[in-house]
Amino acid sequence: MTISLYPHQDEQINEVRQAMRSHKRVLMQSPTGSGKSVMASAMISAARDKGSRSVFIVPRRELLKQMADTFATFHIPHSFVAPKYPFNPKAKTHIASLQSLKRRLPEMSKPDVVFVDETHFGTNMLNDMVEHYTALGCYIVGLSATPKKMSGQGLECWYDVMVQGKSVRWLMDNGFLSEYRAFAPSKVDLEGIGSSNGDYARGAIDERMSDSVIIGNAVSHYKRHACGKLNIAYCAGIKSSMKTAEKFISEGIPAAHVDGKTPPDVLRKIISDFAARRILVLCNCDLLTFGFDLALNAGVKDVTVECMSDLRPTKSLPLQLQKWGRVLRRKDEPALIFDHANNFDTHGLPCQEREWSLASEDKDQREQGERDVEVRQCPICYRCHEPTPTCPSCGYEYPIVSREVQELEGELEEVDPKVVRAKRASEEYRCETLEDWQALGKERGHKPGWAFHRFTNMRPRD
Repeated sequence: MTISLYPHQDEQINEVRQAMRSHKRVLMQSPTGSGKSVMASAMISAARDKGSRSVFIVPRRELLKQMADTFATFHIPHSFVAPKYPFNPKAKTHIASLQSLKRRLPEMSKPDVVFVDETHFGTNMLNDMVEHYTALGCYIVGLSATPKKMSGQGLECWYDVMVQGKSVRWLMDNGFLSEYRAFAPSKVDLEGIGSSNGDYARGAIDERMSDSVIIGNAVSHYKRHACGKLNIAYCAGIKSSMKTAEKFISEGIPAAHVDGKTPPDVLRKIISDFAARRILVLCNCDLLTFGFDLALNAGVKDVTVECMSDLRPTKSLPLQLQKWGRVLRRKDEPALIFDHANNFDTHGLPCQEREWSLASEDKDQREQGERDVEVRQCPICYRCHEPTPTCPSCGYEYPIVSREVQELEGELEEVDPKVVRAKRASEEYRCETLEDWQALGKERGHKPGWAFHRFTNMRPRD
């Protein structure tokens, strides 16, 4: 079966192949839901036709079956390097777990191309694999929607060049990802929460987000804006996830908690009930981020997640984009995103244009994060939007007041992405000199090279 690609996927594959002419280690970046596994399958299929060997490395066991199903769909013969899976050392194509691959290296023939899925989750073991295959002269192609480690460290240690795919905004505008409506609450007090491995300390943040008021707000806003829709609640830990599920159930909303220790048969039953809408809210901590296929675990063709209750504050942009990616997969109606964890403030909007780089960020850059997204609520029509002098819905003119912001506890405010984009475009249109771009880049927290790139590529004005 010929692998059918969209034009933008074909374009990115061609760019990756072009990069491989001068670099052995190439990172292919493309947003969650854009079809990286399909693009990789197309490259592997073409390599097989030329007699080349490939290894596709996955960081989680759950991804083995998921990738095998993709290979089977496109009739790509393959073997495995993983516990309880068949292993044929003479096969041209292998799907491998990291640990098993390291153990079986002596039995493996040298591959021509090594693919590394979700490469930003790599560990020291992946570092060993990259060094091993680099020494052998193999090509290495990494796949990632978010080419940064959770700590903010870049991936220049493993890759020489990055080929970026279309942006989240482009994929939305062209119907490949879902549009969304964003709702932002008043700020959660995270004062005094320590850090561990570049993110909030798990035990402390779990305790803070178990607050009954926060969980109560999540339930009330789901009932008000999304009742009946399939909702995933991302929680700060197992304790807060269980309490969130209990609160939804107490309010008459069928919900369930799942985590990595949920028995497989119980997990499958819960997700099947979720797919069939017998359960409407699926509460979890880390399980439903990457490497977990809801449809595969439910034994159905597709599970369309329609909204998301975000109760997990995180400093990690890769983790946050993974969470958003789950609900932004294509569907007929806009996704609903309820941010109860300040993550819009920390990371901006899901469709915000982002400057990816293989280089690592320093501590100050990581702490600064993305530019804050503020919201304003119209007192006449109650529309919530990016701050502008007038309401985009009814035209109400806001009085000029001090910059102090008064927040109402627990009130969700909708963030209008169109207004955000219009404001950003207006800011950029006013830039005429390199100094203007540098000032805007500094305000937004971009690297110095961003201003020079935008200035030199600026279209002449009429």
